[in-house]
Amino acid sequence: MLNRRRFLAATGGALLAPNVSADTGKLRIAVIGVSNRGAANLKGVEKENIVALCDVDPGNAVKAQQQFPKAEVFTDYRKLFDRANGFDAVVISTPDHTHAHATLTALKLGKHVYCEKPLCHTVQEVRAVRNAVRGTKLVTQMGTQIHAEENYRRVVEIVQGGVLGTVNRVHVWISSKPVAGKKTGTKPSAKFDLDVWLGPAPVEFFEAKMAQANYAWPHFHWRWWWEFGGGTLADLGCHYTDLPFWALDLKAPTKVKAVGKKTYDGDNTTPDVMQVDYQFPGVHLTWYHGTSGPSLDGSVKFPGYGAGVLFEGDKGKLVADYSKHQLLPEEFARVTKKPTPTISKSVGHHQEWIDAIKNGGPTTCNFEYSGRLTEAILLGNVAYRCGEELEWDAATANVTNTKNAAAFLGREYRKGWQV
Repeated sequence: MLNRRRFLAATGGALLAPNVSADTGKLRIAVIGVSNRGAANLKGVEKENIVALCDVDPGNAVKAQQQFPKAEVFTDYRKLFDRANGFDAVVISTPDHTHAHATLTALKLGKHVYCEKPLCHTVQEVRAVRNAVRGTKLVTQMGTQIHAEENYRRVVEIVQGGVLGTVNRVHVWISSKPVAGKKTGTKPSAKFDLDVWLGPAPVEFFEAKMAQANYAWPHFHWRWWWEFGGGTLADLGCHYTDLPFWALDLKAPTKVKAVGKKTYDGDNTTPDVMQVDYQFPGVHLTWYHGTSGPSLDGSVKFPGYGAGVLFEGDKGKLVADYSKHQLLPEEFARVTKKPTPTISKSVGHHQEWIDAIKNGGPTTCNFEYSGRLTEAILLGNVAYRCGEELEWDAATANVTNTKNAAAFLGREYRKGWQV
């Protein structure tokens, strides 16, 4: 008589999901990028079988290996993918400019992917990723972990329940600005793999600008150069704009315009003060950063909400941030009854992805939803860099009113790093 383990071995583990080890019931996960956000993402999947740790700074991977001594260490994720038979899923926490290359490589190899926000660095990359996952059974999730918080769920219920009436105006703002480019005094390790860190980005630009500008570029300050990131809008836009995207079921903007300026010293190229106006069918959404409220000059403020989202309906308003929300004005809040909760409590953003791989079912920030969100965010940067209002045709992924935007929808790739 066969015992359970011998039966599973004889049947190829048929009683378990195809991505789960018959011995442990755990996924084999490779993690690319293990410091900063990568460390948080690693913690989110730590109960699974971590089989590979990859980081361009080998010291980071070796440190993480102390918790996962059986995991193999890499500095070049391309070599990790050469060993693709050894894992089922991958977590990607690299800088924005390598998201698409790593993600598309993983998808082509049939791997489930969890990728940090923003999903990609350019609009064209987003489209490539969305197209790559369609028609497959691969489970995807973008790292907008605030999506799993209770507060966002209660706000979505209020908006979708009609409490505010028809909502056709939304403001999203964040007061933080980039940290100006100052030397930290700490250089990357001599073993730091600069070639892999640069990925598709030009070596010439790095040598001319970043190498001398700020030693913190490997782990944070890359965000403020167009060649590697998308400034505050790309960095935080997916978190805050996720709420109105979800609550109002937004798809794609039809028009986008942007203004902004750079007020800090340094060679960084992205604006630290910015306003972007998105026109969606029936909804006008405005993003602001570098200001303390929903106005570019900071004249409009909501005490307690240095960053937030304001929904304006024909019955009432609602202001929210990551952790709290309130109905406005006070009289409306006093007489209004909030709807009974209908959106179930999240098991956790990472766990949702893991459960979907093992058992089937959806993820709430899959690459179709998060791709639309990221695409809209990045179009704000395209409008700013182009200097013109854009008329966007989402069906063909083209700006229809000016040819000047085309150069900013994609990017040039260093040889060997094309997507």
